Amino acid sequence: MLCAVAVAITSAIVPGPARAGSPAPVGGSSSAQTVAADAAAAAEVEAPDFASESYSDPWDYSNSSDQNTDATRATNVGVSGGRLRLDVVGGDWFTPVTTVAGSLAFGRDGAAKPIDPARYKRLSIKMDQPTSGGVAAVVWFTCREQTTSCMGGTHFATRPGDNVYDLALTGASTIGAGVPWSSGRIVNLRIVPVTSSAVTSRVRVSVDWLRVYAPGTAHGAWPPGTWSGFSVSALPRPVVDSPNPNEGLDIATALNKRPWDFTSAANGTGVELYNARLGGYGAQGLTATNAGPIRNDPEVVLPVSRFTASRFHHLSYSLSYDGAFSLADAPGGGKLARLIWIATGAGNYQISDDLVTYSGANALPAEIDLAAGDPLDPQSGSPRLGWAGRTVDHLRFDPNEDPGAATWHLKYLHLREDPKATGSTVVKFHDDAWQAGTTAEVRVGRGAPGTAYETIARGVPVAQGSNSVRFELGARPAGSYRVQVILTHADGGAALSFSRTPITMTPGAAPAPAPSTSPEGRLDSLARTPGGVRVTGWARDADTSSPLEVHLYDRTTGAFLGSTRADRPRPDVQAARPGAPLATGYDATFAISSTTPGGRDVCAYGINVGAGANTLLACRSIVVDGRPVGSLDGATRSGTTVAVRGWTLDPDTAASTSVHVYVDGRLAARLPAGGARADIGRAWPGWGTVHGFSGTVTAPAGSTLCVYGIDSTGKGNTTLACRAV
Repeated sequence: MLCAVAVAITSAIVPGPARAGSPAPVGGSSSAQTVAADAAAAAEVEAPDFASESYSDPWDYSNSSDQNTDATRATNVGVSGGRLRLDVVGGDWFTPVTTVAGSLAFGRDGAAKPIDPARYKRLSIKMDQPTSGGVAAVVWFTCREQTTSCMGGTHFATRPGDNVYDLALTGASTIGAGVPWSSGRIVNLRIVPVTSSAVTSRVRVSVDWLRVYAPGTAHGAWPPGTWSGFSVSALPRPVVDSPNPNEGLDIATALNKRPWDFTSAANGTGVELYNARLGGYGAQGLTATNAGPIRNDPEVVLPVSRFTASRFHHLSYSLSYDGAFSLADAPGGGKLARLIWIATGAGNYQISDDLVTYSGANALPAEIDLAAGDPLDPQSGSPRLGWAGRTVDHLRFDPNEDPGAATWHLKYLHLREDPKATGSTVVKFHDDAWQAGTTAEVRVGRGAPGTAYETIARGVPVAQGSNSVRFELGARPAGSYRVQVILTHADGGAALSFSRTPITMTPGAAPAPAPSTSPEGRLDSLARTPGGVRVTGWARDADTSSPLEVHLYDRTTGAFLGSTRADRPRPDVQAARPGAPLATGYDATFAISSTTPGGRDVCAYGINVGAGANTLLACRSIVVDGRPVGSLDGATRSGTTVAVRGWTLDPDTAASTSVHVYVDGRLAARLPAGGARADIGRAWPGWGTVHGFSGTVTAPAGSTLCVYGIDSTGKGNTTLACRAV
């Protein structure tokens, strides 16, 4: 397995200039420095990056989706302040690409979205770790079981401080069975910050960004930004918003029943619950607790009559639970679900493969195409009929196989057909890395991605936010069409994306589009601020030229956050929508409770004027955690004293806080964190700059020094670092 020494170093340590406007590297790396934006820096287009192309979301640790914190072997893992932070001993790891053997792959699972080693051949990472003369490793697996026989990897030397490492993945593989990077699609990728088994005291590691990229540019290792002597501009990150699976007809609606949106008890009419005790319906959905007689087998039996499975094949659900993630066959484990059905002509249950469910902010809504491949568990009994081509008589969802008294929350469950349109439809898309001057080409095709597609629009100017192009079926044959969107930035960088589902087009005169009488708009950004969140976007209603009212809700808790008016200038919206007033933008900050840390969905609604109805503009996710963050930048001995320095802040307040320093478990000092730190002010806009601390403590040789960030409201203090001094 992982060795304690470097067998083969195939990396280069790149001197680490930081992005303009980011905090100075922590850890005292003499080669790393913060540089100001240089307008004269040579511009270069970003090299293709796996996470950006596969997820439309780079590993820049700007949001909780960038790292599944359940997929780690480390402690105190979290994403905050634009960094991934974790405490490790030798051999601990985090997993940018994860997979679970025996489960149905969906979402970011590496079996659903593997890394193509023929395209992505290098890895770069900006990592801050304190060990001197250390060795780290990149480990990969080509099988979901993650056994030694399908394991490969490479070691690389590290040094204390914030450094950028650029690794060739195609060199000698010296870990596990030595499986080469090029031997097959990579379904699991691990980063081991410290490999030495001699490191038994936990050290604090943080990662600014990680890229698995296609080489070919001079600075392909670097993400978009302005660096020392050069700059990198972002490639487009196109997202096709429509057609999408959620636009298809839902089975509950097709059967003249209420949709299974379980925030309302009325929507649970006809649902039967077994091996679970109902807690009620509310903002979290249907809440229940596993109970007897078979406590690890709760069942939600859904009221259906016979239906065609190949028609209704897009499964989506939102499931969460109280407590931590574990797959152990013991109380607190069994965090997985299953879909179970009976197909006409067979009396046995058809049992899906495990649907792994993660905890907290990792519990993202699931979208699964049941007709794509075999969804059955290998131990599902005979006859194995599967989903595609079958008729279903009975349907149930088993949400949690915990043998303990686990409490879970099923917010919704939908089973949809492909979206449909008669005559024409509107293709909608946006660019998550939008730049002025972006243009779009829109194509449609009846084959799988990678086959020939036909262009229906070219050179379309792309505005920030939502864009649309009409697709007329015309003389084309009826059938299923998938959409491809190619975006090109003004600097020539281009990228493409496909719709997540095809749309079924039938001939006929399309109904004339009715004038829009309901609001339209977008929630462009959602960011943490002291004690709350800042939202920006735009909204308008064709029935009025006055600024529209926008309401914000925390969908996770059901709390109303407040309202604002879209009265700020948005010339881009006015240019894209002739007749729109200039004042359509909004930018406001709202308080949000951080008493219970975790993921939140914040939704913006445009409030209707005149005819029409209120409109959900968009929802965006954010992690709200009121616990302190920070870093111990240095601990320097002089005789019997140790000088400590670093920074800390409490996300709930912009005011200065404090740190407590302990030596061998005893309080040695209380230090104010009120020193000027302009770099922290840049990294945490809105929190100000007075968050630095420094001081000296008495510490005998061989002692352990720990620094704790003190919470302002009693939600819990944070261990910033522990070091042997």
